[in-house]
Amino acid sequence: MRFIETVIRRDAWEVEPRLAQIGVTSSGFRRVRDVACAARANVTNFHAANAPGTLAYQDGVWCLRDEFVGEDWLMERPGGVEAIVSLKSQVRIAFANVDRCCDENHHPLPISEKGSGAETLCEGNLFDGLPTFAREQTSLGIPLFYCMIDPDGRVELSRPTIVGRTFGPCVERNFISNGPGDDDDGSKLFVDPLDDDAVQITPTITRKAA
Repeated sequence: MRFIETVIRRDAWEVEPRLAQIGVTSSGFRRVRDVACAARANVTNFHAANAPGTLAYQDGVWCLRDEFVGEDWLMERPGGVEAIVSLKSQVRIAFANVDRCCDENHHPLPISEKGSGAETLCEGNLFDGLPTFAREQTSLGIPLFYCMIDPDGRVELSRPTIVGRTFGPCVERNFISNGPGDDDDGSKLFVDPLDDDAVQITPTITRKAA
């Protein structure tokens, strides 16, 4: 068994070509982020304790499919994993709420445990004592990437290992955004409901034109 160092792409000049190779766009993932974070921001104290993550996940999965499903991408749920898949690029992508994205000193951890379906689809495993290394890719099926979004709106498209029902080190990480203020237009499309100075907004979710 051979282990390789995680590939980390931090800057747009190296991230964008990789996304194009996969058949996706950074703007599409920023839209997924905006929709998921808007759902999280709509939670009140009367909601269940797990509502922020649940609502962000539900709307995040919807938007991931709404954004990319079409000529090249299909909806699927292998082993119960809600995902999209491209037979052209031989990649599948799922959605995940994580604790922190785009930090090369920390591999993202999912807010909720991953099931056996995700563990089966995610090749690789954790090598004890080498937190920045992951098992080398094999030919076992189509690789599973995750559109990872944290509560501050950071986004990355990465391919994690799964160990003990959580993410281990990634085979590959692509940093897409450090938050809304880092986007090209500098806009802030969602607010933190715990921020007393924030102006509460009601997001409008619209489908793309056919």
